Amino acid sequence: MQRRLPSMNMLRAFEAAARQQSVTLAAQELHVTQSAVSHQIKALEAWLGVALVQRNGRGLGLTAEGAAYLPSLSSAFDLMAQATGRIERRAQRNTLLVNSMATLSAQWLIPRLAAFCAEMPEVDVQLSTNVNAFEFDPAAYDVSIRCMYDIERAELLRKDKWRGVQIEAFLPESLTPLCSPRLMTGKLAIRKPSDLRKHTLLLSRSTPMFWQDWAAAAGEPELQAANSLTFDHTHLAVQAAVQGMGVALGNRHQLSDMLASGLLATPFPTIEIDLKNVCWMLPPHAAQNPHALAFCQWLKRSGNNEKSQA
Repeated sequence: MQRRLPSMNMLRAFEAAARQQSVTLAAQELHVTQSAVSHQIKALEAWLGVALVQRNGRGLGLTAEGAAYLPSLSSAFDLMAQATGRIERRAQRNTLLVNSMATLSAQWLIPRLAAFCAEMPEVDVQLSTNVNAFEFDPAAYDVSIRCMYDIERAELLRKDKWRGVQIEAFLPESLTPLCSPRLMTGKLAIRKPSDLRKHTLLLSRSTPMFWQDWAAAAGEPELQAANSLTFDHTHLAVQAAVQGMGVALGNRHQLSDMLASGLLATPFPTIEIDLKNVCWMLPPHAAQNPHALAFCQWLKRSGNNEKSQA
C-alpha cells in the first residue's frame, strides 16, 4: 500500500521544534538555520491544511492538532533510530573468517572456540570447513588451519598465491589408539598391542595407511584385527570408539577433553606415530588485522596448554 506522507524534512523540523518547544533548539539539533526550521513547519501546515504551532513570545506552543500529532511522530522517529542503530552496530562488528579441516574443527577447535569468543566478544567468528587440504585460496580467509609436514609447508610457500602467507605450527599431530574405557577391562581387555587382534579397528578413508604405520611402530607389523569399520573422516571413527564399537587412531592432543572426561582411553599412550603439525596460516591481507593476530596467538596459547598437559 502506498503511504501518503509529507517530506521527511518537514516532519523532522516540526517534531524537533515541538518536542523542544523552540525553533532555535530545533535548528541546533538539525544543524540548519532557524528560518529553515520555520519554513519547513509552515510547509507542513500547508500540506496538512491545519495549524500545528503558535507563537508564545519567544517560545513555541502547539495547537490541539499539533499536540495530538507530536507523540506519534516522536514514536516513529524513535523506532527508526533504534532500527538504524541495530543495523549500524551489526555492520560495525568485526567478522573473522576462519577455515579449518572438519576433523580438527569437530575434535579440537569447536570445543574451545567459546573461550576465544569470551576473550574477544566484539568479534564474530565465521568458521567454515574444507575437505581439500591445500587446494584453496588462502586470501579467501583471515586465518586457515591445516595439518602439514614441513616439506608441504615449504612447497606451499613456493606457489604464487601462497607468497607472503605466514605459517606457524601450534599443535603436534601424534596418533595413538583410542577406545572406550570399557574395552580395557574384562576377558578381552586391551593390555598389549597384540590384543587388538581380538577387536574391531576403526579406519578413516582420509588416513588409510596410518594403522599399518602404528602397528609397525608397536612391533606388530602383521597385525590383523578381528574386524574393521571404515568412515569418511577421522572424527567419525573417534565417535564410534566413544560408543565402544572398536579402536580408532586419534590425536590425544586434540582429544584431551574426551580423555579427561573418561569418554576415551589410551591403552598405549607411549606408542605414537608422529606425523604432522597443526598450523595456522595468515595471508598478507590479515597480517595487520588485530583480531586475526589475536586469534593466532590464542591458537598458540591453546596448543601450548595441550602440550604441557600431555
